[in-house]
Amino acid sequence: MSEEPADIANLALDAAGVDATIGDIEEGSKAAQVCLRHYGSVMRELFRAVHWNFARKQAPLQLLADA
Repeated sequence: MSEEPADIANLALDAAGVDATIGDIEEGSKAAQVCLRHYGSVMRELFRAVHWNFARKQAPLQLLADA
């Protein structure tokens, strides 16, 4: 199930009891501006809360110099 940011924002607006619906999170309306302001930080917080396999990037590290 792939949710768009506007879909997630609309669910949050519904849960908060706000009588507004947005079509795009960057549309410029007051509700969209509030959602856009918090969307990134909330998503990063959720990704840190659980070790999601899809939200993790692993790369090999190289030793540049001895300590």
